[in-house]
Amino acid sequence: MPRFFLSLLLLILVIFAGRQSWELLKRSNWFPLETIHIRGLVNIPNQVAIGVMETPKGANLLAIDPETIRTRLQTLPWIHSVRVKRIFPSTLTVTLSEKSAVGLSRQGERLMVLDEYGMPIKTFEKGDPLLLPVITPLPGSHQAEQTVKLLNLLDKQAWIKDQLSEAVGTPGDGWTLYTRKGVKLLLSNRAEQELSLLHRLQKRYKILDLRIRQVELRIANRIAIRPESVPEPPRPDKSDLKRAPTT
Repeated sequence: MPRFFLSLLLLILVIFAGRQSWELLKRSNWFPLETIHIRGLVNIPNQVAIGVMETPKGANLLAIDPETIRTRLQTLPWIHSVRVKRIFPSTLTVTLSEKSAVGLSRQGERLMVLDEYGMPIKTFEKGDPLLLPVITPLPGSHQAEQTVKLLNLLDKQAWIKDQLSEAVGTPGDGWTLYTRKGVKLLLSNRAEQELSLLHRLQKRYKILDLRIRQVELRIANRIAIRPESVPEPPRPDKSDLKRAPTT
């Protein structure tokens, strides 16, 4: 028994000495932070990320907790995932991935940036990606699901994706798409087949480059095109008409 208690006492002393030594090392001037490498920034300014991390240069690398830094960075709305690594004697590396902005949505008077899952990332602000379609699914509890279906459709029909300015959900799983030239495309729940038909006609006849107002694609294997209305020439005012001289 005495030998057991002696061994236990020695173990406690070793653990205590180790903890004290560790605390002294963390409070020492050893391993000062000199370099911070951040990889993966796209929409977040570098200085914003460094400010959120709260790790000033010169801080003891032993005293920096990677998990704390990861938690702080994940408070930024653009962040999808973060990995933090200490490289002794003086370097901190941060590897992150940002969410992908694929569209915009209206929420009341605000415009929100949407990710690939149809979920809002943040309120749209100056400097955010501009060339994104405004997506308005039908009201209800399945708006994110409807948005994801549309995004998957546009990934398959990439030729039209960059031409869109707005997409509005319609009853029966349909969509009304608006191009940046103001052409209205009416789609049913067979949107993939309908856009494929339009793509074939676009390659052959350049339909969307014509002066048209609307393309009706909800008719099976057919389309109906409405041209832009041509304004009538102004009629002259009767008071401006001169009576022809009589002979």
